[in-house]
Amino acid sequence: MVANLYKYRHGIGLVLLLAALLNGFLRFDGSWKRFFLMVLVQLWFGQAVYNYARGARVAIAPGGMSKDADPAQRIPVPATL
Repeated sequence: MVANLYKYRHGIGLVLLLAALLNGFLRFDGSWKRFFLMVLVQLWFGQAVYNYARGARVAIAPGGMSKDADPAQRIPVPATL
């Protein structure tokens, strides 16, 4: 399964980007500050999933896991998003 994630890593990243923008537009209520905050937070978590799919460092907040970390420990990070 991880090999399939790596194989489609750019497609996954594009889908996450489009989903964040679409969700921001659908929930837009006239507040630009809320719109950009919502999109930025979704992209922040989306980059963690994208980095996991491409085998890079997964970073959420100040912490993160390196690409050399045990795969059993890396799996729960994007799964909880």
